[in-house]
Amino acid sequence: MVVRRFILLLCVVALSSPVWADQRESLICRGGLVTIGDTVGEVVSKCGEPTYSSSRNDKRIEADSRYSQDRTVTTIRVDDWIYNFGPNQFQYQVIFENGRVARFESLGYGY
Repeated sequence: MVVRRFILLLCVVALSSPVWADQRESLICRGGLVTIGDTVGEVVSKCGEPTYSSSRNDKRIEADSRYSQDRTVTTIRVDDWIYNFGPNQFQYQVIFENGRVARFESLGYGY
């Protein structure tokens, strides 16, 4: 009985927090779970509009092997979005590459 109450308490605490993130895999917003590979539209529908956003084009150089002379230069669009969930929660940066979530980074407490 005590174990059940403890598990229930953990679930309530986890669900009452507006955001929680694992820097490698996911971000939980009030609208749902955002994962690597989600589109810009999916993130907006789950987390709303970001507090701040910026865009840039990066060039990636790919080679067949380490010593290969054949290289391919690819330009990708990188969007950085920052979500500020308030002074009691961490801010999170969502990095998109070509319109899909590539990774998440925790930035410390919001304001």
